[in-house]
Amino acid sequence: MVSQQSWTEDSIRQLREQQDLPFVRAEASGVVCEINQRFREVYRWRDDQLLGQSLGLILPPSFRDSHHSGFARFKLTEESRVLNHPLKLATFCANGEAIVSEHYIVAEKDRNGTWSFAATLKPLPDED
Repeated sequence: MVSQQSWTEDSIRQLREQQDLPFVRAEASGVVCEINQRFREVYRWRDDQLLGQSLGLILPPSFRDSHHSGFARFKLTEESRVLNHPLKLATFCANGEAIVSEHYIVAEKDRNGTWSFAATLKPLPDED
């Protein structure tokens, strides 16, 4: 299953503010509905470029199809292997640059049974 923890607005707010990390939230369809100021600063996305758009815009092109498949699978099964633990992934900036980041993704089901997904992203140092 997804998680034993029930995510509330308060816990999502705490995730948003955690260590002032970049934060992104998407609807069950994978459409971005929220980013915080730190996300804007680090990845250089503006609201008008990303809000209402596919979360796939911030993912490596080679990963987008599997990401969309994962969203579809989650809708059917409500099970995931990527939630609630850190994942090392590239995050694409508005200018096309990729920054390797640690993603921590959680899922939240509202009273109407609709899922949304939130993540903090921690940029990682270059590994040369």
